[in-house]
Amino acid sequence: MDKKDGGQAFPHGDPTNGGDIGMTLRDYFAAKELTSLEKKTVCVCDRPREYARIADHCYRMADAMLAERAKDQP
Repeated sequence: MDKKDGGQAFPHGDPTNGGDIGMTLRDYFAAKELTSLEKKTVCVCDRPREYARIADHCYRMADAMLAERAKDQP
């Protein structure tokens, strides 16, 4: 497992033979945070200048989740 991105979250098949490596666990955690934010706040779809700030927040939260997860692993 890659400590920085958590490794692949949903790999399936052999990527050298038509399979897909899937997204990283970091990307998955960031997407889940974005979904959570969308449920808690007013839609930001009309404020594109905030997209970078929101994306940064989501990835910082994903990094924090990976750091906590790493504490439990040998």
